[in-house]
Amino acid sequence: MADSRINLYHNLSVMLDAGIPITRTLQTVHKRGKYGRLFKQIEQAVSAGSSLTDVVEAHKRQFKQLDRTLIEVGEQTGQSAEMFEELSQWYAFRQRMLRIMKSGLILPVFYIHAAAFLVPFIGLIRSGWDTHSYFQEVLMILGIFYIPLVIILGIIHLTPQQGPLRWLLDIFVMLIPVFRKGIRELELSRYSKVFSITYKAGIPIVEAARMATDAVTNLVMRHQLKGAQEKVKVGDLMSSGFSRSLPGEFLGIWQVGEESGDMDESARRLADIHADNAENYFTVLAKITPLLLYFIILGLLAFFIVTTFLSFYSQALSI
Repeated sequence: MADSRINLYHNLSVMLDAGIPITRTLQTVHKRGKYGRLFKQIEQAVSAGSSLTDVVEAHKRQFKQLDRTLIEVGEQTGQSAEMFEELSQWYAFRQRMLRIMKSGLILPVFYIHAAAFLVPFIGLIRSGWDTHSYFQEVLMILGIFYIPLVIILGIIHLTPQQGPLRWLLDIFVMLIPVFRKGIRELELSRYSKVFSITYKAGIPIVEAARMATDAVTNLVMRHQLKGAQEKVKVGDLMSSGFSRSLPGEFLGIWQVGEESGDMDESARRLADIHADNAENYFTVLAKITPLLLYFIILGLLAFFIVTTFLSFYSQALSI
């Protein structure tokens, strides 16, 4: 299912670029769906005299930090059409990434459920067809998969974005090599994109650095990037505040941008590079994961079949 924000933000961009006033634009786009109802409330508030930035901030649970940042920049600089188009393109990229990850998860989820019923089947034969014990084992295996999933979703949706549980989750995720690289590439792309857009729009570098940092969702990555914001406040180069654990390519291109005076273009180039890296990485991961899980499950089944055969064989010899 397509993300409705892609067309919504694109339509806002086109209408504002054509010179249509913001209130009429909002009246036109809020036709249906969750975001349609939301934008109807926003249009009413803006028509009553509130700024779009303030109204969106009042609905922060419905808008990501990236959305709020770029909408604020657009209103400050008179470039709302450009900012809405940037958001449309970001959510189109995000949807491609989600499709890649979902396509890679279909087979693994099937394999996990198949294993949950097949692996205990060997024990069912051993126990003389004790179905109660069999279904207990099935639920136990499924619980290993579903309980962590429920906990993770609960932390993401029910706890503060910068609370201690979110910190623990982000640290845990970044300790997993399979996920660390992909998440790092996504966050570096997001950071670079926001900085490029805001700095090019004329936002002071200190404020642009803050907005870029706030747009990063993974708290570990935010910590590695936040030093640039502190350095630029005291007149130092942004690159001197970045964590040295960040990729050398990122640090090198950023430093070149500072030396040449084309920081917005260097940041834009980095946003594209890391977005491509993330897409390529998750595409490969989506292909490898089902195969890996398939062979793991085959190995487990082979192990249980062999052990069951040896058990029956030893019993037969002892008779």
